[in-house]
Amino acid sequence: MADQSAVPIKGRVMRIIQLDVCGNPITGASGLQVITKGFIQIQMDPQYEDGEQLRQKLADGTLCVNDDDDDEFTMMQLTVDLCGVCPSISQIVSGARLLGTGAPVTGTGAAYAEGVVTNRFALEVWQNVTGRGNCDPATGAPRYVYWAFPNLGHSRRGASTIENAGLTMQFTAKTDAVGTLWGDGPGTLGPWAPTFLADEHYLWNITTVAPPTIPTNCGATPIT
Repeated sequence: MADQSAVPIKGRVMRIIQLDVCGNPITGASGLQVITKGFIQIQMDPQYEDGEQLRQKLADGTLCVNDDDDDEFTMMQLTVDLCGVCPSISQIVSGARLLGTGAPVTGTGAAYAEGVVTNRFALEVWQNVTGRGNCDPATGAPRYVYWAFPNLGHSRRGASTIENAGLTMQFTAKTDAVGTLWGDGPGTLGPWAPTFLADEHYLWNITTVAPPTIPTNCGATPIT
């Protein structure tokens, strides 16, 4: 089998999608998504459960049992650094109350309360491809590397500093297995990758399907 190869570079677009408690996208007018390029970096840190080590020595000090179980992948932890503030991202990720004005509402801020954070959301990211492989050799279409984390929760807000510099905001989240209704991704855009299989937490894929268009503001829109 021949593989495609690519060198992804930079982060082009990020889409954050509101999920229900079962980890499925909320589509239609009641669902929210934010499409933006307003992020600095996304750090991916895989988490593993160490396999049990079994050791037993004989009376003379030599080993009679020397066996290690395999390590087990449990989740991917993401750390996302945002440039500036976006009320709708705080609403989707952290469960903050959206502050706004007008009709339809324009988000102007976010308010946070104490309590358990139960929000679930998905995150998709597109990267450009650099070098000779930046376009498909058969069609000439630009290629992208698409990342999908379809079921994120356990989110926490990171520290921010008000200082003589641009303010950044950070959040962390942990993956869970894909929701049963994710399919090949919510909405009519895409698809950018094949359908997830049960128990899968994330994927990446080389594609020529262009990422979604970035709106003129960071506000949330329905998934169509």
